[in-house]
Amino acid sequence: MSMASWLEESFDLVAVRTRYEAIPDDDKVKFEVSNAEIIQELIAETEGQRPAYLRQVAKNVDSITQGILIVFAIIGQVRVMEMIELRDRFRYSLSPGGPNRATCAGIYAFHQEIISVTLFDWPDEVFDAFGSDGGWPDDEDLDDE
Repeated sequence: MSMASWLEESFDLVAVRTRYEAIPDDDKVKFEVSNAEIIQELIAETEGQRPAYLRQVAKNVDSITQGILIVFAIIGQVRVMEMIELRDRFRYSLSPGGPNRATCAGIYAFHQEIISVTLFDWPDEVFDAFGSDGGWPDDEDLDDE
C-alpha cells in the first residue's frame, strides 16, 4: 500500500491512470518486459529508498511514465500476493505422492488460475484499502456533477 500512497501523493494520479488505461495490453506486456529489472527493484527497495531509486533510473522520462512504473510495481505486488494464495490453495496438487490423474487435474486447475494473475487491470483494491478513488471518480461522484 505504501507505493500506492506514494503514487497518489507525489504524482498526478488521474493523468497516470488515464495514460495507463489507454495503453493496449500488448504494449503493457512489452513495457513490463523492457522494464522488469526496474519494476523488480522498486518492489525490493525500502519505502524510503524507492523515490531516489526511481529518480535515478527514470530521470530521462516524464513523471507520468515514472508513475506508470510504480503502477506496474503495485501490480507486481498484487500478483505475488495472488500467487502465494494460489500456491497455498493448490499445495496438495503441487506436492509429490498423489494419484497421477488427480495431480494432473490439480496442476491444470492451478495453471488456469495463474493465467488470470497476469492481467493488467488497474489495482483498484490497493487504492480502496486506504480510501482512495484510485485516480478515477466513482459513479456516485459523476452523478453529483
